[in-house]
Amino acid sequence: MISPTLSRAVRGRRPSALVDLARLLPKDGLGLYASGADLFSNAIFGRDSAMAADYLLRLRPDVARGVILKLAQLQGTRLAAAGPESNEEEPGKIHHEHRRLYVDGRRVRHRSARILQQLSAIWGGEKTSLTYYGSTDATPLFVRTAVRYCKHHGDAILAEPVVRRDGTRVTVRESVLAAVDWITGKLRESPIGLVEFRRRNPSGIPFQVWKDSGTSYLHLDATIANWDAPIAALEVQAYAYDALIGAAHLFGDSQLAAGWRERAQALRGNIFKCFWMPGAGYFAMGLDRNASGTPRWIESIASNAALLLDTSIFDGLPDAEEYIEAVARRVTGPEFLTEAGIRCRSLNEEELVDFQDYHGTWTVWMKETFDATRGLYRQGLPALASQLAVRLLNAVNTAGAHVEFLYVSPDQRVMYDFRGRDPRSSQATEIVATNVPEQPLAWTLSAALALKWLLGSKRDLYAPVDWSGPRPSRPQLDARLLRDTPRLPLLSSVDEFASAYERRGDFVLNRALGHERDLAARARHRTRA
Repeated sequence: MISPTLSRAVRGRRPSALVDLARLLPKDGLGLYASGADLFSNAIFGRDSAMAADYLLRLRPDVARGVILKLAQLQGTRLAAAGPESNEEEPGKIHHEHRRLYVDGRRVRHRSARILQQLSAIWGGEKTSLTYYGSTDATPLFVRTAVRYCKHHGDAILAEPVVRRDGTRVTVRESVLAAVDWITGKLRESPIGLVEFRRRNPSGIPFQVWKDSGTSYLHLDATIANWDAPIAALEVQAYAYDALIGAAHLFGDSQLAAGWRERAQALRGNIFKCFWMPGAGYFAMGLDRNASGTPRWIESIASNAALLLDTSIFDGLPDAEEYIEAVARRVTGPEFLTEAGIRCRSLNEEELVDFQDYHGTWTVWMKETFDATRGLYRQGLPALASQLAVRLLNAVNTAGAHVEFLYVSPDQRVMYDFRGRDPRSSQATEIVATNVPEQPLAWTLSAALALKWLLGSKRDLYAPVDWSGPRPSRPQLDARLLRDTPRLPLLSSVDEFASAYERRGDFVLNRALGHERDLAARARHRTRA
């Protein structure tokens, strides 16, 4: 039997995803707040919203519809001047972050108001609102989500009107087309035929993708990727490919659609040509440029390649299984796999950074674990995928919250006490980190809700949502990979959650030192002195 103290500690685990989802829905049903905690409450992020909507397409189409409409409302309409205080807006571009001082008729909490004030001062906001566009993946994700919504629920949404920030009235169809134009424009601008980003505000986000922390993109010599020149992130290219192919099917066999298909095929070729590292047998997480302006691999081994599995870039590729096996074997192997999900960076590169960074070796994001889970299902590896699904649900339930991410040490101790409020001893191990995980997080609760609904009802987790036909089946590869993967059961009882929680890593967070080392790394553009 568990002790009364521990019983109280684990009481209330298995958080309700539906209750948390209701907390994050605006009263008008348009959009989805990123989290219910300090940093992101009442903030609508383009990337987060689009992905959460995609997760909920089949279970909560009303949420997906509201997100599509909100992102269309906030879509860029003008080219903002570059320089300090620029919001980096561009026509057709989907925003990164939107905040308001008053939400649903009430002033936001003090911490949120202070964040709005601070960000508005550097990102071109006003006293009562901010809409910043420093994201390169939000736009293709918006297109992909809209396309998938139409496939599952019909295309009536395309005729729905929205009023944009500048007062113009357009339909969702026009908004999607404007987003596709933004993607094709980026491809035309790029001398290497990829969707690249480079901030136009010197105080803007340097890495304008989901791994947007300052030390997330690293070279093996501990140099931070060169954000003063264009960067191409691996998964953004696959999202753009999905968006172009999907839009071409959605809008018919017009000459425009034929051009999108042609661009998509060229882009797919560039993904394999530019990002595959033969020596490592793995994809580079991105490309930056050296001092001479020559593109080069950002060659640290990261989890980004797992995100390719949940896209259509492998569909119909003659040697697809070789790439799929290389990625799946690595991310479900000892470099990445934990009992809580997959790490952001390979364990082999722990020494690259002198603190436990936000997208590094110690961090396991529920969102990315779910993306990899869906990707494995999509590629015909359901048994392997189920092991990631089990880890995600166990982690959420043991932590007792739809937590943003969990810290996991190299020796596999999980910080289920993610706030650091329940130390097991007076000799707790210090984690030098910048962030306390947020909860409830829209990404995580949407992933958990989708998994519970789909697995509990024995539905296919990955019914085809693109235009590629039936999902492939690779039973022999699935069995081979599963043999090398530690298997975990799905926890279901209070005693099981209590036992897992009792095994937790005994950690405390040193955020002051984490921020100090993070700022020092950015200043010297290296993660080690």
